[in-house]
Amino acid sequence: MKNYLFFIIALILSSCVATTNNEKQSTQNLVNFVDPYIGSDYHGHVFVGANVPFGAVQLGPNNFYKGWDWCSAYHYSDSIVKGFSHTHLSGTGCTDLGDILIMPTTGELKVTAGTQENHQTGYASSYKHDNETVEAGYYSLILDRYNIKVELTTTERVGYHKYTFPESGQSRIIIDLEEGNADIARKTYLKQIDAQTVVGYRISDGWSMDQRVYFALQISKPFDEFLIFNDTIKQDGKESEGESLKGILGFKTSKDEAIMLKVGISPVSSENALQNITVEAPGWDFDEIHNKTKKLWGTELNKIKIKADNETSSRKGSPGLSTQCLNYTNKKANYPNGTLWGTTIGLCWVIMQFL
Repeated sequence: MKNYLFFIIALILSSCVATTNNEKQSTQNLVNFVDPYIGSDYHGHVFVGANVPFGAVQLGPNNFYKGWDWCSAYHYSDSIVKGFSHTHLSGTGCTDLGDILIMPTTGELKVTAGTQENHQTGYASSYKHDNETVEAGYYSLILDRYNIKVELTTTERVGYHKYTFPESGQSRIIIDLEEGNADIARKTYLKQIDAQTVVGYRISDGWSMDQRVYFALQISKPFDEFLIFNDTIKQDGKESEGESLKGILGFKTSKDEAIMLKVGISPVSSENALQNITVEAPGWDFDEIHNKTKKLWGTELNKIKIKADNETSSRKGSPGLSTQCLNYTNKKANYPNGTLWGTTIGLCWVIMQFL
């Protein structure tokens, strides 16, 4: 069975190379056929959110974990979101990641997410799929509870958030380092650098033990206050270390005011994460980053030519190819754990979608 599987993979790869080298690519952009929802229901375990091909960041929504079907932190049957994190698994039968969770809010301060049964006790929000948009490299959602529009895109190592707030004297952005996807935070750290920059890390045990994600966060608007809680206990100062830290960025917003965040990640240090922001996302133009991300997906997907009798078949194949590109490729030895196994899963998913 193992030899047969690798024969199929080799056959697909050789076909891809032959098509790329010997045939003129179609002017039709396969990005337009990608439906990221495919595989997000039943037992698909597929990540829904924004990323670039083979990027380190998979930025998307986190539901409350309720069992095996939430391996990717999202299931189409759900209607409660607790935030938007920067790492996700896709297509696996195991659960982990969900690191560096961010949630925009307004109104009374809540420092825990709440529960599926009563999300109003925390900061989580309900949502409707009618108010959700998912494309290759882009995700958006309106939070019912706060009337905040969330838009997400990424570079390879930076998550780019755009939040359109209502008028409020109690607008906040929550950084919750306790929350993950069915893992356990062991050690967390937060530090305010200035009125627009926060750094920190999250060390957790899950399917991967002693997993370390360092981050740097920059916000387009200076915040008026920065609070740190360990679980629900307020900490003194602008720097803290503990098991369950949460950072609260507070400010006032006018109607339809857009606040943007750039969150760089690294397995090495917060300094590296900040450098990733400087190199990959130096400005504050969300649309520019989104367009670059979409172009990267177009380039990657159009390496393979799909011959289909109808649009439905194309829509089946394109998400499979995009799913194969979700796993990060270790190109600089700065990021651990190569993804040969992930590539295998992705290619098998392509096969399954065409059957």
